[in-house]
Parts: sequence; C-alpha cells; structure tokens
Amino acid sequence: MKTRVITAICIFAVVIPIFYLKMAYDINHFIYILGFILTVLAANEIINVKEKEKPLPIEIHVLTYMGIIYLAFADSFVELFQMPEKYNINILPFILIIILLIMILRKNYKLNDAAYSFLTITYLGLSFGCLVNFFLKLNGMYALIYIIIIQNITDSFAFFVGRAFGKHKLCPDISPKKTVEGAIGGSLVCTLLVPIYAILLSDKLNFPFGNSVILIVLFTLFLSIVDQFGDLVASVIKRHFNVKDYSNLFPGHGGVLDRLDSILFTSLVYTYLLDLISKLM
Repeated sequence: MKTRVITAICIFAVVIPIFYLKMAYDINHFIYILGFILTVLAANEIINVKEKEKPLPIEIHVLTYMGIIYLAFADSFVELFQMPEKYNINILPFILIIILLIMILRKNYKLNDAAYSFLTITYLGLSFGCLVNFFLKLNGMYALIYIIIIQNITDSFAFFVGRAFGKHKLCPDISPKKTVEGAIGGSLVCTLLVPIYAILLSDKLNFPFGNSVILIVLFTLFLSIVDQFGDLVASVIKRHFNVKDYSNLFPGHGGVLDRLDSILFTSLVYTYLLDLISKLM
C-alpha cells in the first residue's frame, strides 16, 4: 500500500502541473509530449503481453507502433499545423490489408494473431485519439477531468463497497475480485457525487442534450457503468495471457494500460456517443 501511495503521489506531481499549464495558459507542448509517451508505452505493453505467448514478426511491431500513433495523433497534427484535410487519411483499411498479407507470408503468424493485432491497434489508436482530441477541443480538458473523476470515484467505491458487502461475483472468469455489490455501490456513489461537477461546469462541458440535471445524472450513471466495462475489457486480455499487470512501470499500479484502461474505454464511448447525439439532434 505504501508503494502504491508513493507512486500515485509521483503521478499526480507530474500530471497536475501539465494539466494546469494547458487549462490556465493553453500551453500544449507538455501535454502532447505526455500523450505521445503514454501512447508509445501502451503500444509497447500490448505487444509485450502478446509476446508472452509467442514472438511477433518485426513487421507487426512496426505496424502496431505506427498504426496506434497515427490513429491517435492524425487529427491533432492536421489541426495544429493547419495541414490540408487530405492528409488526414483513414488508414484502418490499409492496416487490415497489411496484417492479412503478413498472415499469408509469415507461416507462424496465424489468424488469431492477426485478429489480435487489428483489434488492439484499432482500440488503442481510436481511444488514445479521443484523449488527444480532448487536448484540442475548446474546454476539452474539462471533459477529460469529468471522465477521470468518474473513473476514480467508481473504481474506489466499487473496491470499498465490494470489500465490505460483496458476496456475489460479477465476472469471476475475468476479474475474480469484482462483485455485483461493489459495481452497484461504485456507480451509485459516482452518480450522487460527480453530477455536481458536471452541473457546475455544464457550460464548459457543453453536452449536446443541454443542461438538464436529470439527463446529466443519467449520463453520469451510464458512464460509470461504461467505466467498469472498460476495466473488464483490459482484464479479458490479461486473463487470456495469464498476466496480472501489463507492466510494472508504475510500482503498485501496473503499467500504462492498467492505469488508463477504464479512461480509454470511457473516452471512446463518450466521444463517439456524444458525436452521434449531436448529429441526431
């Protein structure tokens, strides 16, 4: 526990000043560097966990790094450097084609390996892209903080409630320690507390469904549930490869993907769901 607390303090000591510089002075350099470093480390973790099962071709290493980085940063590069929109290319079809060709040319690279590569490149590329877009958007950092608060309160109270009252396993084959009582308790506490932030800063968050208190509360509850699914998504991969953490980069906390698993998934749902609502309304 001591190691976990010390690591958390160190993480906050780095992240809080970077967030402050972005939000108070619109200084982008540090937060983009942080985003880039986290993206590269996450790509490395997703490769390493697969290689606990078998080595991957060097082409897949290169494709994974390049694919995730491009998907995460293409939109921001076009906007930041005022590049023509034609340079923002949808590379997913090309990634798919290349992976299929590698599957044919490399006899030890099988269909399940190809599926893993395409799934993880797509998921990490798009989800990190959502995080990076928060850096770009006007008041986007308030949305990112909203998601971070949801993640921390949901996960913390799910742990405490589950530890005190948990009797029924939520998904024993995926995450044996999670309980139904913990999941419900975490989401209920989150739904009671986090809407206060969202309501006070509703003009900054600018939800497409307006400033309705009821809708904000329901949306927060929905994201709290999504947050817990995000944790389970990451756990499915770890359980498949029989590893506890993606890495030991953060002592007591695991790796980048262990710390960002729920935030990545929730950011993905948040971004594309609100985009869909905006287009429909």
